[in-house]
Amino acid sequence: MADVGATQHSVLPMKGFRISINTVMLALLFMAIFAGFQGGRYYMANRLQELGIACALSLFVTGAWFAAFDLPYKEWYRWVITPIVLIGAIMGVSSLVFVINYGGSLFYSFFSAREFLLAFMGPGVYLLVRTGLSEVLVKRVFWFAMFALMVNYLFFYFTMDLRAAFFSSDHTVSNLVTYDEWRGFRLKPPLFAIMLAILGALCLLVQAPTAKVRLFAIAMLVIGGYIWSIVQFRSTLATMVLSLMLYPVLLSRKSQLQIVLVLAPLVLLVMPAFTLFALDAFLNADGGSIRAKAFAKAIEHFMFHPILGAGEDSAYGLSYQDIVAPYFFPSDLGIVGMAYKYGLIGTLLYLGMHAKIWIRLWRANLMLKQAGESVDPLVWGILLFMTAQTFNLALNPGLAYAQGITMGTMGMALGSLAIQRVGNKER
Repeated sequence: MADVGATQHSVLPMKGFRISINTVMLALLFMAIFAGFQGGRYYMANRLQELGIACALSLFVTGAWFAAFDLPYKEWYRWVITPIVLIGAIMGVSSLVFVINYGGSLFYSFFSAREFLLAFMGPGVYLLVRTGLSEVLVKRVFWFAMFALMVNYLFFYFTMDLRAAFFSSDHTVSNLVTYDEWRGFRLKPPLFAIMLAILGALCLLVQAPTAKVRLFAIAMLVIGGYIWSIVQFRSTLATMVLSLMLYPVLLSRKSQLQIVLVLAPLVLLVMPAFTLFALDAFLNADGGSIRAKAFAKAIEHFMFHPILGAGEDSAYGLSYQDIVAPYFFPSDLGIVGMAYKYGLIGTLLYLGMHAKIWIRLWRANLMLKQAGESVDPLVWGILLFMTAQTFNLALNPGLAYAQGITMGTMGMALGSLAIQRVGNKER
């Protein structure tokens, strides 16, 4: 087999000049990341997500095609067939289960789960990099997409009438704004991208090779910090700070794994009390009484379908609000809402994927350090944010929705590429 990763993709003729397919792939990647992190939610009822999904699928199909000629069959199978089976099963089974439980259209339910198609982005990126696309440029696109997401948020924050949007009769508009007495009207942000940008920029600032990179990192931190001062998601910040504190103590060296194993039983003992504390704060926040009713409804209905859950509803047919209550939205109910929607099997699958992505990132981070390379700010940032998400699993299983899917699939790709690169050097 030829030297994997050395292939140069062909070019497309365009009226007197040529555009590299690599350039097209990078443009598609920018749009997939931007839309996947919900950059288009503020206009056209988030129709930009459909374009992002199309871009993610284009990356995957192109990467699978090139990889079919260059990569070993086992590697191709793992990054092409496995994602197709996994994502297809999640979308297909959840929609079929809903139709069996409540009737309705299988087609509508299937495409209601279309945000899972964003998960094809990571395998597409992995395959394209393994067959010639520059990993450095992929990461650069990722950084600029996060910067664009923050600028995009501030633009709409300063130009949108938040009060009017909050009271809009169009739910696609009213859902963009949240309100409480002490923080006022707040435009909902692309939270995962902003927090990841803050974490990654911290690492980038420490190891910035040039003044230009250092200035970019400072700009990311300043803008990200300003946006957090607007939204003030305290629980998210608390778990991020906790992850930062734990990193040098438990996560930065392989030898610390023994400490983790020793502390794990203690964490399991403390976790129920911590969960009850967080749940109490969650339920006592504004709208907590409605949320408490929704929790009770989720547990009650979960007992009817404990194995595979209720399935995937559709806005064009019978919905959870029709089946359970007008105020019932599983996405607001954390792991309980996930159990209601996907059952025990779906919840266990989610926890397994969460652990797999975290382990891949942790291993990549360790291998880079052991090989004497600089820590990758994106790999490090996603690892820390995934650690924060672990502490917040009970209330926010974010990897089941578009922003988390985008972060998780890119984390898996970048972590795997780092492991592959270090492994090749050692051989």
